[in-house]
Amino acid sequence: MPRYDGPIIDSHHHLFWDLERNYPWMSKPMRPMIFGDDWSALKQEYSVADLKADFAPHNVVKSVHVQANFDITRPEDETAGLQAMADAEGFPTGIVAYADLTDPSLESVLEKHQSYANTRGIRQQVYWHPRNEYWRYVDRADFCLSTSFRRGLSILSNKGLTFDFQGFASQFADLAIIAREFTNLRICLVHAGMLTAIDDSMVAEWKEALAVLKPCENVFIKVSGLNTFTRTVDADIMRIATNTALDMFGPDRCFFGSNYPVERMWTSFDGYIAAQKDVLADRPTAEQTKFFNDTAEYFYGL
Repeated sequence: MPRYDGPIIDSHHHLFWDLERNYPWMSKPMRPMIFGDDWSALKQEYSVADLKADFAPHNVVKSVHVQANFDITRPEDETAGLQAMADAEGFPTGIVAYADLTDPSLESVLEKHQSYANTRGIRQQVYWHPRNEYWRYVDRADFCLSTSFRRGLSILSNKGLTFDFQGFASQFADLAIIAREFTNLRICLVHAGMLTAIDDSMVAEWKEALAVLKPCENVFIKVSGLNTFTRTVDADIMRIATNTALDMFGPDRCFFGSNYPVERMWTSFDGYIAAQKDVLADRPTAEQTKFFNDTAEYFYGL
């Protein structure tokens, strides 16, 4: 099959501006995070101009900005800034904003986000790893089954917003429960469910957990940020994650995202795109087109 050269939607990237004011986490002392112990290389601005320069050689026609842990006391300011950039520069096409789904004033927060035309959904990072305390963003394993969180999902669903779920394999059973409860809520599993290593036991655990989500037709797989835990362009983990997702869920429920500029810490945008295209090179062109363009367009309503 020919290597894909059609249009691309990057469904997962970030922009950083006015770092000291907007991103308090970047000013704090360095501590281990899911993308490494030393992430000092990430502490630099990444503008729409930078994004467009990276996109230009690859026919990236649309993009989705995913909340970048902007100051949580004023999340609507991130959305306002992104909308202004989109109006002036054409990117990002879609915005996945931040909201705390357990917040009693959630409806008001969402109304502010939805006052901007490009808002499509919400990401609240809910990952909790059973063995690594540095890979925990919420305070308990069953956070997603709490009454307050489910109330928030109900509000998202009623407002026609999507939800970007970022969690580990141990949390997929809980995701299946909430996906079955809120069947009108489109959910995507960020970073293909965050496969942390490719030893046999880890891959088997991840695949078994992923299979629980297959019957949930409102759950999609965002194949993004595949090198988060390897911190290099790892052809093996990209091949395993991508092919498993496509073989299990099909191209109508899987789509591409770069996770740039986080991935810039270990590769160029050119390198990441090339590696992802190489993985799909043997698949039919129609399937590659869905993966790189059509399915993200459908999921986010772009």
